[in-house]
Amino acid sequence: MASRPRIPSPTNLARPTLETRFHIDYDWWERSGQELRLYLLQHLCEEHRHEFAVETPDDVTLDWVDPQNGRVTRVDRLYYTLLTHCSQDPDYVTERTALIDAVFRVLLLAGNLPMTAQELAQRTGRSPEMILKTLSGKTIYKGLRPVM
Repeated sequence: MASRPRIPSPTNLARPTLETRFHIDYDWWERSGQELRLYLLQHLCEEHRHEFAVETPDDVTLDWVDPQNGRVTRVDRLYYTLLTHCSQDPDYVTERTALIDAVFRVLLLAGNLPMTAQELAQRTGRSPEMILKTLSGKTIYKGLRPVM
């Protein structure tokens, strides 16, 4: 009888370090059955929460130009509003923002460019060790996963 290949157990997998990059795994949202759009609505500023409380069509797309690299991306109106207005509020990401929400917002605003715990710490005001411990545990929060 041929032996089956050994599948590594979670304890044998490489553990994330402070240099491991994290990103928003949008496939996780599809697999989890959670609604990404509902979660994104929670990240709107007060002004736009009222505007989006009324049903808006998902098929409206706009060009968003990433100010850091000039890359143009087609995004829906919700993303566009988050990126161009709500995120400009100085209180959008603070030390009082829940850790998972703060990391999600930072990655969202960076176009989901993977970042290390140290880079995320600089933008959220949290310790890199706390971020690493939270994002590298067994529980996956809001699709925040290491890039492996």
